[in-house]
Amino acid sequence: MSQRAANPAFAAWTRRNVLAHKVPGYAVVVLSLKNPSRAPGDVTAEQLDLVADWADAHSFGEVRATHEQNLVLADVRQSELFAVWEKARAAGLATPTFGLLTDLICCPGGDFCALANAKSIPIANAIQARFDDLDYLYDIGDIELNISGCMNSCGHHHVGHIGILGVDKNGEEWYQVSLGGSQGNRASIGKVIGRSFAAAEMPGVIAKIIDVYLAQRQAGERFIETVRRTGLDPFKLGVYGDDAVKERKQNA
Repeated sequence: MSQRAANPAFAAWTRRNVLAHKVPGYAVVVLSLKNPSRAPGDVTAEQLDLVADWADAHSFGEVRATHEQNLVLADVRQSELFAVWEKARAAGLATPTFGLLTDLICCPGGDFCALANAKSIPIANAIQARFDDLDYLYDIGDIELNISGCMNSCGHHHVGHIGILGVDKNGEEWYQVSLGGSQGNRASIGKVIGRSFAAAEMPGVIAKIIDVYLAQRQAGERFIETVRRTGLDPFKLGVYGDDAVKERKQNA
């Protein structure tokens, strides 16, 4: 029996955090910095020392940082994946969610940045806590959620499949949601779906958006593809209910 078949946790990690390599016998390993107990992208000095050791032992001394706020060992032998996983898991760097909803991008926000209009990290952590079921995350599939605490857009919210922007309203923190953004060859800017939300509402808002996607998607369709096919109206209705219907009639 293979190590993957014998160990479901290892299999889940290889499914999400191990990517194809151009050279046969090698793989690309994503070390997740999305531990739900910390700010997205956070890493300790002790963890970095360990990663440096793993890079020397398993990846020709090279480690890369990505704009998705993870680390990458770019050249790991397939035969050494289990050893790398065991080390990463022990160090808290093996969360098997690369490319999923909770593998989100988040700027420092109002906790650390003087330019921010609102906090970002608590919103990210609240969403991660709401979506903590791996089976459900795998069912949702690939999706990019980006959070910025102000219009400087350090969290790249404009190009998130789901974008969240912190805004200031009379000295209070609110959050604007956009859908349909994308990076890559089919780059697009997300469109705001409607009025902004208080911080406590945000996990529920994201849940409603995901519910609409799961109800509307066609076989094999990713979130961004569903948004592009259906447009924003089903999502507005799912999030705002009767208010979205009234708005649509007013604009007709």
